[in-house]
Amino acid sequence: MTSFSNDILRETLRSSRVATEDVKKLFLQLDTDGSKSLARTEIMDLLGLIEDMTTGERSSEEVRSYVTDYLFNILDSDKNGTVDLAELEEYISTYGLVANLNVVSAIASPVGA
Repeated sequence: MTSFSNDILRETLRSSRVATEDVKKLFLQLDTDGSKSLARTEIMDLLGLIEDMTTGERSSEEVRSYVTDYLFNILDSDKNGTVDLAELEEYISTYGLVANLNVVSAIASPVGA
């Protein structure tokens, strides 16, 4: 657990910025069926592509999977099992795409602290 927490911390401290239009282009690139929505695995791929564009280094699959789950639960506001382009755009316009989403504080804090 400590090792995983350290991995999460390391990943969330990396500086990663990408333009909203670039995120939209990546989203549409992954939307191979033209549905304007992405499933969880495609959101994980989206995060990987964002990492490629920003830091040039992908986080471990375990860390990216955890962050994907957390982010997916927030982005899928209508809880239909996919993230629509409109949901992503609304989130980004309000908050920016911040992948760490306070994950570190939830993991790094010992239980009962």
